Amino acid sequence: MDWIVLKPGEIHFFYTLVGEVQAPFLLDKYRHISSTQEKLKIDRYLFEKDRHNCLVTRGLVRFVLSQCTQVPPEAFEFEENYHGKPRVKKGVTDIPIRFNLSHTRGLTACAVVLDYEIGIDVEDATRKINMNIADRFFSVQESNCLGRTIEKEKNNVFFDFWTLKESYIKAKGKGLSIPLDKFSFTLSQDSTTISFDDSYDDDPDNFSFFRFPLLKKFKGAITVQAPKTRGFSVNLYHCIPFKEIQNAGPIKIV
Repeated sequence: MDWIVLKPGEIHFFYTLVGEVQAPFLLDKYRHISSTQEKLKIDRYLFEKDRHNCLVTRGLVRFVLSQCTQVPPEAFEFEENYHGKPRVKKGVTDIPIRFNLSHTRGLTACAVVLDYEIGIDVEDATRKINMNIADRFFSVQESNCLGRTIEKEKNNVFFDFWTLKESYIKAKGKGLSIPLDKFSFTLSQDSTTISFDDSYDDDPDNFSFFRFPLLKKFKGAITVQAPKTRGFSVNLYHCIPFKEIQNAGPIKIV
């Protein structure tokens, strides 16, 4: 496989359908390159499907980072910030690579970018949701928007908000220590903007947001902690780690 050359202003988003990964030689490869700590995490899962998902996710992140840095996949070491966000340990590579992971039922994803903190989320947008969740966790503005949405579009709008909110708090690296109702997204056909509650200090101009469908069933969102004026492109890849990459090229995003 050809190496992927990371360039400033480019986001590379890789996703794997975990059900496609069944070959024993691949699963053995993923386990071989995983750290002792990662193997212990995999083995702690009670159900085989959860162990499988975790193993494929570890294979994906090490594959992606190796493809973008030419560092052997087993050589990566990771550290976490205070809130548990992982990053490549200093000294592994001189490339200022940032990455983030997300997974949902049947799909796992990893995105990389240079220099800037990144957060991603993927969700199965076909699953049924209790819309009362929006009243509990979304901002008033978002909850009211969802309430005005016609019934057949409610799931789509809900997951647009949900994936964006998850990607934002992951880009910030603070997780749920940031209350979800302290920031609001405004969605239109061709734009995504954020605003903040007066009690929460942040600058809307310091972020770039992207949302997009995946395989008609899933939704994805990306937040990069970089000014809108920076101008990013997103490249999408459907891959089976260490077997094949299908490059969909730049995708239409909003």
